[in-house]
Amino acid sequence: RITTMNPAHTITSTGQNSGTNEDVVVTENAKAVCHRDLPAVNQDDRHKGTILLFYQYIEPEWTEAEHKQALKKVIEIGMKYNITGRGRVAPEGLNCTLTGKPEDVRSFCYSLRAWKEVFNETDFKLTDGVDFSKLFKSLSIRKATELVAYGLAREKAPSLEKFAGTHLEADEYHKAMQDPETVIIDVRNAYESAIGHFQPPKEGAKLIDPKMRNSIEFPKWLNSEDTQKQLNGKKVLM
Repeated sequence: RITTMNPAHTITSTGQNSGTNEDVVVTENAKAVCHRDLPAVNQDDRHKGTILLFYQYIEPEWTEAEHKQALKKVIEIGMKYNITGRGRVAPEGLNCTLTGKPEDVRSFCYSLRAWKEVFNETDFKLTDGVDFSKLFKSLSIRKATELVAYGLAREKAPSLEKFAGTHLEADEYHKAMQDPETVIIDVRNAYESAIGHFQPPKEGAKLIDPKMRNSIEFPKWLNSEDTQKQLNGKKVLM
């Protein structure tokens, strides 16, 4: 069984007011925004920038004509709201890291929802209060064959309808890490994992780092005999 949650939604704050050094999970802030209104902009952040991260898989995949139209549409919406950043548009969906003014970024997200119903399912991750000097200077949306370069484009990719995992909110994910019969796979590359990763309790889940340099190494690692032994009979978190 595979369960997924994006760690970007594990928002914590140091418990200074309680006189402890423990982190406190702010559950409301950590909830996914799928099928919900996006969070309002705080007054203090209205004159700063916003970073947006998201991906959305499409099934069935876009046809060649739909893929071309999607690329054009995303660029059109981005230009309309003065969005900057980087994105990939593949037949299987959209993957972007974008920046802009808080209200403009939210308008971009709502425009995607208005364009395609599937984007109501997207977990848009917004970080407000970013200095304008830290934002991207231009917009680059590329046509791609895959959202993440696993080497599993088109017919090689497993069906989401058949094989998708169960999404957990941040507080549910943290509870799941306490289970000793669970393993956590860090699917990011070794550099990203070294910067920061999940730390399950001592008697809880086991963290597995594939130590990948590139995403394309993941399928081979996953199918190896040693990996399969570690995953056999376990609940898998990613």
